[in-house]
Amino acid sequence: MIPIAHVAPANTAGTVQFQDGITDLGGPVAVIAGAAVGPVSILTRGSHSLSAVFTPTNPAKFESSTSNTVTFRF
Repeated sequence: MIPIAHVAPANTAGTVQFQDGITDLGGPVAVIAGAAVGPVSILTRGSHSLSAVFTPTNPAKFESSTSNTVTFRF
């Protein structure tokens, strides 16, 4: 699995931390041109709750945010 998060506006600077529940998937990745591509992750069989947490480089200009959680099982 390769997680991808889109951040708006496209000139937003910061990082995205992908998570499965409360477990980080790799380390934070940079937002480039409005997108953050996470690390390749091998997920085990069972339930997963994936989300992305955005942290701006300049919190005075942009706000932190967390994506909706996508829950699935395989």
